[in-house]
Amino acid sequence: MGKLQESLVGKSVAVLLLLISAFCSGLFACRTFILLPMVNSSAWQYTTYFQTFLEQRQYQVVSYFSLTQDLEDPDLSYMDRRQLQDSLDQLKQTLDSQSTWFRYQVRSSDGSAVLASNLPDGTELNQVVPTVYYASFTPGESTLSHSVMVYEDYSTDTTISVYPEDITDVSSLPPVVIECGIDRNVDLSILDEFSLLANEYTSAEKNFPIYITLSAVSLGVWIIALLFFLWSSGHKAGHDGVILSWQDRIISEAYFLIIACLVALLLYGATLLADYFSIYLYNFYPMQNSDLWLFFAAAAVLVCLLSLILVLFLRTITVRLKAHSLAKTTLLCVIFSWIWRALRDFFLYLPLSWRTAVAFLGYLLIKALFPSLFGFYNPIPHAILNILVLLALCRWTVCLSRLRQGSQAIAAGNLNHQIDTSRMPHDLRALGEDINNISDGLAGAVNEKMKSERFKAELITNVSHDLKTPLTSIINYVNLLKTTQQTDPKAQEYIEVLDRKSQRLKKLTEDLVEASKASTGVLSVNREKIGMAQLIDQALGEWTEKLEERHLSVVSTIPEGETWVYADGRHLWRVIDNLLSNCAKYAMEGTRVYLDLVRGRGQVTLSVKNISREALNIPPERLMERFVRGDESRTTEGSGLGLSIARSLTELQGGTFELTVDGDLFKASVTLPQAN
Repeated sequence: MGKLQESLVGKSVAVLLLLISAFCSGLFACRTFILLPMVNSSAWQYTTYFQTFLEQRQYQVVSYFSLTQDLEDPDLSYMDRRQLQDSLDQLKQTLDSQSTWFRYQVRSSDGSAVLASNLPDGTELNQVVPTVYYASFTPGESTLSHSVMVYEDYSTDTTISVYPEDITDVSSLPPVVIECGIDRNVDLSILDEFSLLANEYTSAEKNFPIYITLSAVSLGVWIIALLFFLWSSGHKAGHDGVILSWQDRIISEAYFLIIACLVALLLYGATLLADYFSIYLYNFYPMQNSDLWLFFAAAAVLVCLLSLILVLFLRTITVRLKAHSLAKTTLLCVIFSWIWRALRDFFLYLPLSWRTAVAFLGYLLIKALFPSLFGFYNPIPHAILNILVLLALCRWTVCLSRLRQGSQAIAAGNLNHQIDTSRMPHDLRALGEDINNISDGLAGAVNEKMKSERFKAELITNVSHDLKTPLTSIINYVNLLKTTQQTDPKAQEYIEVLDRKSQRLKKLTEDLVEASKASTGVLSVNREKIGMAQLIDQALGEWTEKLEERHLSVVSTIPEGETWVYADGRHLWRVIDNLLSNCAKYAMEGTRVYLDLVRGRGQVTLSVKNISREALNIPPERLMERFVRGDESRTTEGSGLGLSIARSLTELQGGTFELTVDGDLFKASVTLPQAN
């Protein structure tokens, strides 16, 4: 279908069919229209042509009778008499029974005397004509009075007289009466208007169905070709979409003006043809007249031109609609669009409160004008207005609800959620687009943050892995040196320093790798039922000696019986170990360390409290960041990763990790789900 739509041959054939079918439609339609008065009558004697011809013949009889009366004037001059005689001879020849099928008698008012006639002597009019028509006139006047009409009912072969209601006696007619009719045996042996009319009527009965069928077929072909031409318009082989030609880029008003001028010229030509056509209808020229066929051809050409203009007009409208450029190529639309945009932008530039006030005042104004437009007692317009306002408010409410649901979804963490702002009012649409932009910005920032975190984790992992190999060698060689006999005391001291620092570096490297894995969530978690109290006792058993070296006493408050939590034992052990290590490194000597285990409401909370050796002028959130220590002078052995690792491991197990700083009091709380 696409190739057919873009085919130049198909378009050329469609245009050719349009022209041919339009010409044929005009030709056959004119012929059909001319035959229409014939087929609308049951007989040729009942056509308007027959009545016209009969009246013309009656006026000829009046003229003949008047000329006869005028010639009897003895005071006429010779020239006037000759002119009257020539006119009388011409009329006599025209009314002669050998020249026409028209038969007549002119009688006196009482019917006793025949004043003029074209009938053979001794022949009565009703013997030769099937229908007698009467008309009366006053000698010296040219006006006919059709006082009595007599016609024949052909189905019963009887004669019926029809008189006006105000005439009760034939003797009351004016002085002179014309009795006339058409001979029963009308044929083409005498060529006059009546024989031609009878012959044309017979031909019309036979040809009318043919002409009207040809007209309908031509019109159908024209419609089909037009639809194909409009369907294929604007498409060109090798190009996608709709292609605008020079015709489609003309301003619509100029194009319409050109078409109007062409149509005016063609309508002027149609007026001339219509005048000629009216003359034909009045005089009934025979179909063999070459002028009539010239009229048919001219009318067909006129229809063809009008059809071509109509096709071009419909084509450019169709192409512009396909390309969505009708408004852009219409000057009035451009002007109205500019005015509308200017007013709309001015209205939207106003603050929302002002626009609300203007809208409400407009509503009140319309309500005030409704009584003068629709009456004071007509509630229907008011009801319609209120329904429209209600629908507008409902639409506003629905859009606001969509914005709220979208913002809730974004706030819940679905940063990829987009609010559908189509068909929203301007202000709500702008708000929705702003929320979507915020969502996009947050999603981008989160992605960048995650990307940065992954990069840091990969960097730490790779660097730590690269450090392990030389560090392992250093530790091994230090161990070998420790097994040798050193005579120099300084050398033994140096070996001890190397051993201590290498072990610290190993611990730092392991903490780095673990912190990186914990923060990125790549550690495997195997949650199971763990005894929290037993785990705390084991940890205290390992750290008691180190805590005592720092003169720290542990005060533990643990409920009786085992406290079960749902966690990963390996990770939970590391959390407790880091908290006790933090106390050993940073707690003030000679103070107490408090361990409290609380269970209830489906949770178990372990809190560790101690007094800091250094002043804690750091917010709790910063203390949980990596490489941040309470000892800002960094003279202790800590790496600043313990609390960060503890928080990450706690969150991996589905728990929460909180820090509280109150002066020099440091408190860490680990909360995990309780296992039944």
